[in-house]
Amino acid sequence: MSAKLLVNGEAATGKTTLLSSLDPTKTLVISRDSKVFSLPIPHMLVEEFYGMELFLFGGEIQQDGETVVLEGVTDKMEAFEASLGHYPETVVFDTVSQLTMDVINKALKTPNVYGSQGAEINKELGIFVDFLHEYLELNGINIILLNHVIKDKSDEATEYIAFGQGKFKEKGGFFSIVDESVTIAQEGSYLVAYTKGALKQARSKLDIPAKMYIESLGDPIKTKKLKEGESYYNLNDHLQMIIEANNKVTKEFRL
Repeated sequence: MSAKLLVNGEAATGKTTLLSSLDPTKTLVISRDSKVFSLPIPHMLVEEFYGMELFLFGGEIQQDGETVVLEGVTDKMEAFEASLGHYPETVVFDTVSQLTMDVINKALKTPNVYGSQGAEINKELGIFVDFLHEYLELNGINIILLNHVIKDKSDEATEYIAFGQGKFKEKGGFFSIVDESVTIAQEGSYLVAYTKGALKQARSKLDIPAKMYIESLGDPIKTKKLKEGESYYNLNDHLQMIIEANNKVTKEFRL
């Protein structure tokens, strides 16, 4: 059984860097994050967003009087299979917050065919969520969603707020459709991963610490020295633990 994991974090907290723990022969990254993807992992760089159907399935558009063929996520999955001899075991979307912004921006420029701009946003995000479930999850493909959040400090606690708009956000957004969620944050000189806590947009059923430090790649000074028995947060380890837990539940309790 596959796993769905949401990775939250403010800008420049190393969300994309966490992907370096994934096996590049089994991982496809869909990069839509307004920057060049620099890790040695097969990836699709999405420079322009023309709508969710085109983003996912590709198609033709008219541009300057000419027909332009766009490749979608499914095309890149086929290219992955042609190159490596198998489909990816894990597909990463970096970031779903940028995709959400794309959907909102496009809705602002689109005639309100569905009654309102809010309805158009819900429709487009609904297409994406259905794709995650029907094309990936049901075919045993793991899903990792990277997501920008905003830190909101109050007198009582620090809360992380996900970006979004409309009914999809009101229903919990991407936090509500995944198995587990982790939030990466800066704590002093170190990066930490919060795995539990609703205010932190984090959730886990696993027997893991609620807060784990992240090992800084290439900069030992920014790596927290751990106590005996502690371990650093590792994205691939977390993913494998979710898969194992989901498989156990399926084996023992699905009728």
